[in-house]
Amino acid sequence: MSESEYSVEETETDEGKLARRWITDLQSSERWQEDYLALCGRIIRRYRNNRLQTEGGDQNAVTLGSVKRFAILWSNMQILQPAVYARTPEPVVLRRYKDSDPVGRYASEVLERALSFTVDQYDFDDVMRLVTADYLLLARSTAWVRYVPHMATPDVQPMTEGEEIEEDGPSVTDSAQALEQPVHAEALFDHVNYADWGMQPCRSWDETCYVWRRVFMTREELIERFGREIGSKVPLDWSPRDNRFVSDEIRSRIKRAAVYEIWDKDTGKVYWVNKAFPESVLDERDDWLSLDGFFPCPRPLMGTLSPDTYIPVPDYVYYQDQAEELDELTARIGLLTNALRMVGIYAGEERQMLSNVFSGNQNQLIPVSNMASLQDKGGMRGLIEWLPIDMVIKTLEGCFLARKQIMEDIYQITGISDIVRGATDPNETATAQGIKQQWGSLRVRDRQKEVARFARDLLRIAAEIIAKKFPIQTLRAMTDVKLMTEAEKQQAQMQMQAIASLNQQRQQMGAPPIPDPMTPEQQRMLKAPSWDVVNGLLKNDALRTFRVDVETDSTIEPNETEDKQRAVEFVTAIGGLIGQSTAAVQAAPQLAPVVAESIKFLVRRYRVGREMEDIIETTFDRIANMTPQQDQAAPAGPTQEEMQLQAAEIQTRAQEAARKDQLEQQRLQLDGQLGMADIQLRARDQQIKVDTLARDPRPQGIV
Repeated sequence: MSESEYSVEETETDEGKLARRWITDLQSSERWQEDYLALCGRIIRRYRNNRLQTEGGDQNAVTLGSVKRFAILWSNMQILQPAVYARTPEPVVLRRYKDSDPVGRYASEVLERALSFTVDQYDFDDVMRLVTADYLLLARSTAWVRYVPHMATPDVQPMTEGEEIEEDGPSVTDSAQALEQPVHAEALFDHVNYADWGMQPCRSWDETCYVWRRVFMTREELIERFGREIGSKVPLDWSPRDNRFVSDEIRSRIKRAAVYEIWDKDTGKVYWVNKAFPESVLDERDDWLSLDGFFPCPRPLMGTLSPDTYIPVPDYVYYQDQAEELDELTARIGLLTNALRMVGIYAGEERQMLSNVFSGNQNQLIPVSNMASLQDKGGMRGLIEWLPIDMVIKTLEGCFLARKQIMEDIYQITGISDIVRGATDPNETATAQGIKQQWGSLRVRDRQKEVARFARDLLRIAAEIIAKKFPIQTLRAMTDVKLMTEAEKQQAQMQMQAIASLNQQRQQMGAPPIPDPMTPEQQRMLKAPSWDVVNGLLKNDALRTFRVDVETDSTIEPNETEDKQRAVEFVTAIGGLIGQSTAAVQAAPQLAPVVAESIKFLVRRYRVGREMEDIIETTFDRIANMTPQQDQAAPAGPTQEEMQLQAAEIQTRAQEAARKDQLEQQRLQLDGQLGMADIQLRARDQQIKVDTLARDPRPQGIV
C-alpha cells in the first residue's frame, strides 16, 4: 500500500467508512442478481413483442420489422393473470379464539375498517395487479409499505424578559419536538420495480439480513429530504437508458440521483446511500416502525427456486425453445402466405389479347383475330402456364399442424391446458362442470395461494403500522366505530348517578321520577369497552398478536353460488337452533343461559356473526336475566282487588306528599315573613342608637 493510500485510510471518517461498506454490499447484491436482471430484460422485450428495427444504423429511422412472431408469452399471461388474481382482496380481521371477548371484537372491527379504508383509498388493487404481473412474467415481485405521519407542532410560548434558563433543563426546541404529535397518518403501498429491489445474497428469505429499494430523486427532493448541506452535494448519476428521442436539454432535466434505502436487521437501522457519494451515508435512523418481521416489505412472490440460491427462474425459460420454434414456424407461414399469389407465364405474341382479358373487371367478350390458331394451341390453357401453388398449400398445412403441436407442448409445460380444460359447457351436467373446474384449477392452485399469502402479509404489515402508529383521533374518524372514551364514560356515569340520586329524593317526596335521558345506543356504548381500552390492545404487540388475527378473503373470482349457500347455511343454522331452543326455555327457564351460549358459539363461527354478535349477546343476556324473575312473579301475580288497593295506596301517598309539600311551602313563607319583621326591628334599634349618639355630648365611641 502506498503512502497516499495510508493517508486516505487514516483521514477517512466513520461516516465515509460506513458509506463505503454499504456501497460495497450494494455492488455485491447487484452482481448476485445481474444475470437474472438481464434475463428479465430479454423476457420483457419478448413480452412486448418488440418488432422495431432500425435501418442503416440510423437511430432516428425506426420502421416496423418484417419478421412475424407468435405472441405466445402475451397470450399465456392473459390466461394466467385472471386465473391467479381477479379481484381486490378484502381484509378479514377476526379474534384468534372464538370466545366472548368484547375488547378483542371491537379491536378486530376497528382494524378491519381501517384496513378496508386504506385498501380502497390508496388503490391497493393496482399494486396487486402489478405485483402479480411481475410474478407471472419474471418469477419475482414485491411491494413496500410506507408510513406517512402528518405532524403538528403546538405553539411554544416565548420566554419573558428576565426569565432565566436552567442549565440542565430542556430547551424550547426540545420541548417543541417532544410535544410534536401526529394528527393524521397514512399507510401507503408502493409497487417496487424488479430492477429497483434487492437483498443480501442468500439461499432463503430467512437467511437475509438486509433488503434495499432504489428510488430516483431530483435535486429539490434531495435537499428537502436530506438537507441542503448533503442534498446539494449528491451527484445526479442516473438518466433513462432509452433516450434516443430525448434532446440534450430534456436529458439534463430528467437526470436523477439513485438513492438506496437499506433496512439492516442486524443493527436495527435504516440507511440511505448514493453509490456516487462515498463521503457519508445520506441519512441514518433507528427503526421507527418496530415491525414483527422488521422489513417493510413481505416475503416476495417467488417462482421456481433451486435449493442453492434465492434467485428465481422465470417460467418462460422452461418453454423458451418451443417459443422460438413457434416464432420460426410463424415466420415461415408468413412467407408461404405471401407466396400464395396467381403467378404464371404466357406466350409473348398473345400479349395484347391477354392484357385485355386480365384488365377488365366486368363480364365481356374479347375478339380474337385467329380463333383457329388459338384452338390449335389448346385455348387459354395452352397460352398460360400457372405456378403450382398446391405444393405451397400442402406446406402451409404441415406448418399449421406443427405449430399447433408446439402450442400444445407449451400449454402442457405451463399448465395452460389444465385451465382450458377447466372451461365448462353450459349444456353439461353440474357434476361434469364441477369436475372440470376442480381439474382446471389444479395447476394454478399453488400460485393462487401464494398471491393470497402475499396480499395477506402486505395487509398485516399495514395493520401493524395502523395499530401502532395511528393516533386515536384518526382511528375514530376513519372507522366510525361507536365507542366512548374513558372521559366520556366517566361523564355519563356521573350524570346517571346524579339522576339516580335525584330520583331517590323525588321518590321519598312522592314525585314522579325523571326518565333516563340516555338512548339505547348510548347505554350500549356505556357497557361496551372504551376507545382507550381498545386502543391499548392495538398498541400492545403481544396482546394484539395473541387475540387478533389478520387474514384476507380469496383473491380469485368468487363463486356467487357458494356465497349464497353460506348465507343460507347461516340463516338455516341459526333459525333451527332458535326454533328448537324456544320450547326448551319455556319448559325449563333455567336452560336460557345454556341456549344463549350455544347460539353465541354458533354465531362466532361465521364472519357475518361479528356484526350480529353484540345484538345477540344483549338480547339473550336480557332474556336470561328476565326469565327467573318472571318465573317467580308468575304464581304470585296480584289480583284485581289487590291492584285497586295498591292504586288507592299510591293515590293516598301522592295526596299526603302534596299536602306535605303545601305545608312546607307555607312554613317557608311564614319564616320569610318573620325574618323580614326581625330585620325591620333591628333596623329601628340601630337608628335609635344613632340618634342617641348624635345628641350625646361625649366623644363618640366612649361609653
